[in-house]
Amino acid sequence: MPESDRSLLVVGPFREEATHCIQEAAAAVGVAVAQVGRCEDIVAAVAEALPLAIVLRMDAHGAEHACAHVRSQARLAQVPIFGVTSESSDLAFTELFVWGGDDLVGIASPQAIVRRLRALLTHAPGMGPRAAAAGAAAAPPAGSVPPKGQAVIAGPVARWRSVMGRALYNGGYGVRFAGTTDALAEEALSEGVRVVVVSDDLQPDGAGAALADARGRGSQAAWVLVAPPKRMAEANAALASLGRASAMDGFAPPENVLFVVNELLAARGIDKRASPRLLYGTTVAFRVAGRNEDEIGFSYNVSAGGAYVRTLAPPEPGQDMWLDMWPPRSERRVRLAGRVAWRRPFGPVGGATVPPGFGIQLTDGLAGDLDRWRAGCNTFADSLLRIRVARHVEPPDE
Repeated sequence: MPESDRSLLVVGPFREEATHCIQEAAAAVGVAVAQVGRCEDIVAAVAEALPLAIVLRMDAHGAEHACAHVRSQARLAQVPIFGVTSESSDLAFTELFVWGGDDLVGIASPQAIVRRLRALLTHAPGMGPRAAAAGAAAAPPAGSVPPKGQAVIAGPVARWRSVMGRALYNGGYGVRFAGTTDALAEEALSEGVRVVVVSDDLQPDGAGAALADARGRGSQAAWVLVAPPKRMAEANAALASLGRASAMDGFAPPENVLFVVNELLAARGIDKRASPRLLYGTTVAFRVAGRNEDEIGFSYNVSAGGAYVRTLAPPEPGQDMWLDMWPPRSERRVRLAGRVAWRRPFGPVGGATVPPGFGIQLTDGLAGDLDRWRAGCNTFADSLLRIRVARHVEPPDE
């Protein structure tokens, strides 16, 4: 597709002022706008086009199915989806991520979309604007070796497999799929497989039986069993004696699997971090120090000394930032200050173990807020440690 044909695809009915805001943002970076008023029209809209990005109204009829259609197309895997909703809440972020979306954007002013489009066009290493739009949607070159080895995604629902597979592909893994325990039994023992991610409703024999069988046949891969919260305790109990394996909340953002896998594959021994890194998601208002407008992101992991914030508009390393967010295990928000330590752009860049966003080192806060943040993180870490210890304590003989 020619450079001039790149477009921002807008999906869903938007009010006139919202449409004008989106058009203004696209014009600011030299991108055309294509719009469809109904979510079902996205099928025809992307049949041959490769948009730079998609703006989706999340409360429109059929929005989830529109997202699912995009994520079912391999050539669109690296086209980001921006969700628009009336409130940037924890629930809205998580819902969009589970659908296969990438970021929530506000449309009160054009700047939120402008910053994201500019990041897509300018922060893809070694890419011009057109390549940035295409990303790495195509399969890797024949014979290439994924930097982190192979991952197998097994579950009965194709949409779930594609969304989970996209998260692992962006994290540097080659991805293979299985829809049944029989298919999984073969894939899990294939050469180069380091990670297996399984839905707990895999049929016909169940994920736990598949893992036990694979271990018996010599599988050394890290296994992640994805289960709804009400079955997490049961899942962890089933995994306790099966080596390098862990359960993951099926209602959590799919990219959380990168954190879980990284922890499972990490070298055993003493953690040299001053404070443990904790998987924790909550809405974050952030801005470059001195600016008068917040961006909204979603935390990915946190520690007593810092945080990683998911966003497709990450600030540059070295910039001083102000943040407003809920600490773990806390009853009040805090306002903190820090400096950007690093950033990760959108796409499969360098096999990073985090989604797009930025890491920040915390340095200050309003009166008492940095202490509140540290206390919340330490309390959260202690509670997780107690849970891990409890899982490995043998019950007393009766």
